[in-house]
Amino acid sequence: MIRRLAGVLWALAQTLPDPDEDPDLGPFCTYLRQRYGRHPLALSPKEWEEGLLDLIAEAIAEGWDRYGAPSAARDPEGEGYIASAEVGPETQNLHLCTLGIVMLGGPLERGRRFPV
Repeated sequence: MIRRLAGVLWALAQTLPDPDEDPDLGPFCTYLRQRYGRHPLALSPKEWEEGLLDLIAEAIAEGWDRYGAPSAARDPEGEGYIASAEVGPETQNLHLCTLGIVMLGGPLERGRRFPV
């Protein structure tokens, strides 16, 4: 899914006169320029994909550093994982995103089992 999203962003940038000035795409173009030291339009779709993955990973790690990381343990019966996190209004989306990415599960509920 990240590969497709990065490809869509790359293709969109190719159609814009200056993607750095786009209100939605501009911040990501700035990130790519800083990461690779080249204009975003000079980058390959693979570089956009790697940049997007790194940006997502950095955002998740920053959230973990600020609010604490969620945890997951193997279900004792071997049916999946048991997830837990301290969830409040400021951390709910971070933990849902993290757990969804890691375990490909659904909404977070304390003690919910995610299929393997």
